[in-house]
Amino acid sequence: MNYRVVILSLVLCAAALAGNATDIVDKSEALYSKSGPFSAKFTQTVSTGDFFDDEKVEGTLIMSYPRQFRLDTREQVIVSDGDTLWSYSAENRQVTVEAISKSKETITPADYLFNFKQNYNLDYDSTDVIDKVKVRRLSLRSKLPDQYVRSMKVYINGSTFQIRRVVYRDLNDNKITLDFSDWKMGIKTTPDQFRFKTTRGVEEVRLP
Repeated sequence: MNYRVVILSLVLCAAALAGNATDIVDKSEALYSKSGPFSAKFTQTVSTGDFFDDEKVEGTLIMSYPRQFRLDTREQVIVSDGDTLWSYSAENRQVTVEAISKSKETITPADYLFNFKQNYNLDYDSTDVIDKVKVRRLSLRSKLPDQYVRSMKVYINGSTFQIRRVVYRDLNDNKITLDFSDWKMGIKTTPDQFRFKTTRGVEEVRLP
């Protein structure tokens, strides 16, 4: 009987934590969906293994919920109007163009800002502190075994519900960390910001 009571208590605690995680995710997504277009600065760190140095890049994000976005770094521009995805390499002077629905291994901002409940099972881990700010730490596990992102941890500001940090692992076991700062909500944008204009001297490659 005691064994059954312990098991029942654990199940109830797990359900309560999952419910808490869902509530936090709902509040965070409501922030991004109702505030109008928004922007942020970000730092991305990619760790590929013990024998390679981490790759770090800084940039800016502009997004209009739910699918339009623009990512600008010194080396690359990735932009989408929600249907088409443009990926520009400054080094190669080349832009690839494809339907975003066919780009299976592209992780868009929607995937790490608010498409959590569709793609992952949610667990509420605990609270944490980043740069002296209290955050909620959520643990996410992919629902499908072949999903490109296997697992993810999301750190959400406990008072503003803005995303502070995202850490995920992909199918190749790469660890990607995204740190966000300087969120600006309700900014003004134009349609041209979510499209890429190919200029003279840039090779355009259209993928089927």
